[in-house]
Amino acid sequence: MRRCPRPAGSCCNRAKTSGTLGRGGYSRPGIVGEGLTSNAEAGLPAATNRMGTGSLHRFRMPLGTRLFSLFGTILIGAASFVIVGVAVVTLFMKQWLIGAGIAVVAALMVELTRYVLRDLQGKWGLRIVFNPETVELDLPANRSLIHRPPSRRLSIAYRDIASIETRLEAYASFGTANMQRAYVLRLKSGERVYLFEERALGTSLQSDYFTRAVEEIAARAEAPVEDLGMARGDNGVLGVWGTKPADWASPALSSGEQRRMWGTAVRTGQVAFLLVALALTARGVAALLR
Repeated sequence: MRRCPRPAGSCCNRAKTSGTLGRGGYSRPGIVGEGLTSNAEAGLPAATNRMGTGSLHRFRMPLGTRLFSLFGTILIGAASFVIVGVAVVTLFMKQWLIGAGIAVVAALMVELTRYVLRDLQGKWGLRIVFNPETVELDLPANRSLIHRPPSRRLSIAYRDIASIETRLEAYASFGTANMQRAYVLRLKSGERVYLFEERALGTSLQSDYFTRAVEEIAARAEAPVEDLGMARGDNGVLGVWGTKPADWASPALSSGEQRRMWGTAVRTGQVAFLLVALALTARGVAALLR
């Protein structure tokens, strides 16, 4: 495979040549500036031909994913309602110290409920329809939990699409990090439309929902998928409160910084998985001892 190394850290490091990305393609991180020249090497979808891949005419998030998000939102919302009620009753009984502690937990649960509700709205409302000459995009406001793009309903002619831009985004704080890949549609008019994002890359929870949709748009528009490298945003408090993305025009991180971010993201995923496994184990042991 032809290799054309590019200097690390440049916002113009872009993978434009063809390749094919299957499911699980994000398991190997692509480091900009390390000679990764094909979309497959960089972990990106690829364009094929004007008629598209021929296998996708309408895109929605998988039904199982949407239902799981719905169930989680209902469960967390119900738990929040109960905890808020307990806090109110405790404070009404003038148990000020205990009530204050429960109130703090209730506030955190209410914020968590709002967070998962936004995620549900983004998953449930996103639709793409591929017509012979146009692509119809139904993009809900909460399709990104960090970028906060506005809701968009668009019908765009394939001939008006210049490229699909994508970048890795690292969000680190308190020794933890999460990694996601954002996709933006760039039109020949210069307008950019935020599409969607793959989340939790480098962990057992990483998503790979949008590969086929990106392939189809790029193929039908005969447009490149351009890799802008990796940017670092503000993770706020554990990625839930106060997050802020880097400007889309920000230069890419150096290859060394990218490796450090990947390492931190992978370790964060391992620790999270370990904590869940320990909690389930403890629950099982407690059940056996009853």
